[in-house]
Amino acid sequence: MFRIKYLYLLPLLFSYCHLNAQVKNDTIMKTGNLKIVTVAGQKPKVVYKPDRLIVDVSSVTSALGGTAVDVLSTLPSIQIDAEGQLTFRGSSNFLVYIDGKPSPLDGTQALQSIPASMIQELEILTTPSAKYKTEGDVGIINITTKSNLGNGLGVFLNASGSTLLTRSVDGKINYRMGHHNLYLGGQASYVKTKSDFEQYKQTVVDGYTTTSNSDGTRFRNYGTFIGQGGYEFTDGKHHEFTLDLQGGRTRNPRGGDMDYKEHREYLGNVVNDNSYDSHDRYKLEKHLFQAATDYTWKINDRGDKVNLNNRFRYDWYSMEYTESNMFDQQGSRYEGTRGYEKEHHWDCDGALSYLLHYGQMGKIETGYQYTTYSEHGDYNIYYWNREPSILEFQNQLDLYAPFYYRRQTHSPYVQLNDQYGHVAFDAGLRADRLIDDMDLPTYTSRHRKYWALFPSAHLSYSTSIGSFMAGYSRRTNRPGIWKLEPYITYEDYYTRIIGNPDLDAEYVNSIELRWRKTFKNDLSLTAAGFVRQRTDVVDYVRVAYEPGVTLDSIINAGNQWDKGLEFQAVVKPYKWWNTTLNASAYHYKFHATYEGCHDSDGFTYQFGWINGFPLTQNSRFQFDGHLVGPMNLTQGKEKAYVFFDVAYRQSLAKGKLSVGLVAHDVFHTAKYHNRRWTDSLISETWVRPKYPNVVLSLSYHFNQKSTPKSQEGELSKDVEFVGKDF
Repeated sequence: MFRIKYLYLLPLLFSYCHLNAQVKNDTIMKTGNLKIVTVAGQKPKVVYKPDRLIVDVSSVTSALGGTAVDVLSTLPSIQIDAEGQLTFRGSSNFLVYIDGKPSPLDGTQALQSIPASMIQELEILTTPSAKYKTEGDVGIINITTKSNLGNGLGVFLNASGSTLLTRSVDGKINYRMGHHNLYLGGQASYVKTKSDFEQYKQTVVDGYTTTSNSDGTRFRNYGTFIGQGGYEFTDGKHHEFTLDLQGGRTRNPRGGDMDYKEHREYLGNVVNDNSYDSHDRYKLEKHLFQAATDYTWKINDRGDKVNLNNRFRYDWYSMEYTESNMFDQQGSRYEGTRGYEKEHHWDCDGALSYLLHYGQMGKIETGYQYTTYSEHGDYNIYYWNREPSILEFQNQLDLYAPFYYRRQTHSPYVQLNDQYGHVAFDAGLRADRLIDDMDLPTYTSRHRKYWALFPSAHLSYSTSIGSFMAGYSRRTNRPGIWKLEPYITYEDYYTRIIGNPDLDAEYVNSIELRWRKTFKNDLSLTAAGFVRQRTDVVDYVRVAYEPGVTLDSIINAGNQWDKGLEFQAVVKPYKWWNTTLNASAYHYKFHATYEGCHDSDGFTYQFGWINGFPLTQNSRFQFDGHLVGPMNLTQGKEKAYVFFDVAYRQSLAKGKLSVGLVAHDVFHTAKYHNRRWTDSLISETWVRPKYPNVVLSLSYHFNQKSTPKSQEGELSKDVEFVGKDF
């Protein structure tokens, strides 16, 4: 019988022939002030700028049927864990913009909500300029979606599903006529991850030594249902206006079904030796609406302009629910908790800026940006009372926690760009005035006001031996309210989490150097080096809390230095084979300032090998291999692992219809293993994603036109991307 796990071999059954190569020499485009190096002939197409890299998503076959996370996974220094969480250069703190505007969602959830089939290109700003929002220590990820630029009707439709029951449907309709463009779209997706989970824990608390072994399945899902509509106007000379509306619902459930074996001793005497059945659930659901406007007045032919923009978002319903259930072998409930956090939140942000061209290549921009964020709600928790006369969940009134939180940021900035000969540069300075207020009447309060400065600078220089780029940026990670809340929530019965109202902001200074050279024999090389200094690193520390129970606390763990190298080689050995080698390595040194953490330093690395094979003019096969090296944690170590993906894409109906088949982790080799230890705790965890994970996708487009180079907007005209920092 033909088993489903061999579906990824289907592309090899198709007839093979060579595809005529259309290789162009790499070009250097001088646009605005800073030079852009474009890899135009080979896939994947990458554009390098001093502060970022830009990826042409059409070149990433293995992302078919996936999301922006799958696109990013092919790049150096990107790591995806067993639950689909993305980190870049060891950090998950990044901002997400869509078409130059802040996403209504955050972090990995924002990336999981964007189907890869809807993405035109994706860029990572590693050292953003001072004109951009300062949160996110590893920068900003901006996603540009596909659109129809010609007059008339344009239609995009995509659908996908997988053996893990991931499914998504999305679409967009444009109607453009002259100066006006109307668009309407939406997407519904349910991205699922599922893993086999094992954990060993030993805690020593108050004379009790408790050993537990757990074995079972854990899952995390991203459900997104978002509608979008808008209007764009440009007269082609002086005025541009955009109105964008989004609304919908997000659901982010996760949980696990586990078997526990617990052995507990008190001063050498056994007091418990039993097995339990555990079911824990977490769900965060939000109903949201977002409206954004953007107006630009081009004052003269020289390019001077004024921009005014604003964005408003309101979550009229938000519920965070946690549930932990423990049953004995007879099926009777042994323990249980239920937590409810109801909240409402709104935020509003905007900017006013003025851009002046003071010379042939020189320009200066100054502006003011503001952000205000408000959230209020309450937290209730119920414990199971197993007294025979009660046997019900009871509200813990002494743990009831109403809360109010508001953060305001006021940010003037100035940005200078110029060029002298072959040297182009920019420099900027931003000042953030932060007003941070939190009231939890039954626990504590927090009120802080302070100023912080954030400089940035970038430089590019082109010679016969290659193009050199350098950048510097100062950024921060300010803790949100969920990291500040000082009450305990449950991940499962044996794992609890608590916030920290005394948490300080983390500050990051980043320096990056990049070199690129294209050779005549279809070979291009790129090398980058970076240094990051992080102060007051925000991390989790795990401690023994109760017999058998651990508590994860969010703390300022210490200070860290990261020094890394990234390398990419793109080569076409034959007409029928394109290959890309990505490699990254960095050394980190951590100095602990919090009791329970320890100093550490180590070396970690990643390798990626991406191979594309054009089988026919309309079909392509891709095989990827990835190695993720070991990493030291603040309390332990994570081991290395490898995984492989294969993909096939077929174009039909004169290119209007595309069919894709992708198999992730085809040899089932991805296994995440970490170990933490302190004087009173040993915790070891193994996670292996479920197998097989095969994705089938369909994509249809009508009247799609590629973006002409002359109409690419700010992405190619300036050092910054289109869209503003709210």
